[in-house]
Amino acid sequence: MITQANGLMLLLVLLCLGCNSQFGDVTGKVTLDGAPLVGATVEFSPEGGSPAYGLTDEAGKYKLQWTAEQSGAQLGKHRVRITSFNEAKPRIKERVPLKYNRKSELTAEVSRGRQNFDFELVSK
Repeated sequence: MITQANGLMLLLVLLCLGCNSQFGDVTGKVTLDGAPLVGATVEFSPEGGSPAYGLTDEAGKYKLQWTAEQSGAQLGKHRVRITSFNEAKPRIKERVPLKYNRKSELTAEVSRGRQNFDFELVSK
């Protein structure tokens, strides 16, 4: 028998399960000329939505965050931009060619669940 309290708890659980339904968990690895691209910003920008960002670690791996509280990226097609520029160190030259950042040709389709997008960039 479902009591009113149990029914309310069930409703809350179902609502929470639907909270992430418009996001997909996105991870991956970025390399430049075969070597991990360390400290790069990876941006997934959807058509008509807010972008998600990730920062590559020492192995070139990243995980996207939409907000501080929400991991992943919105569902749908994204323009992907990758940059090694760091505002804290503006004198360091951008190592990533324009075709991967400001004039990016990279795209990705984010779906529900977990997915991995690796990017093997070349400097020439």
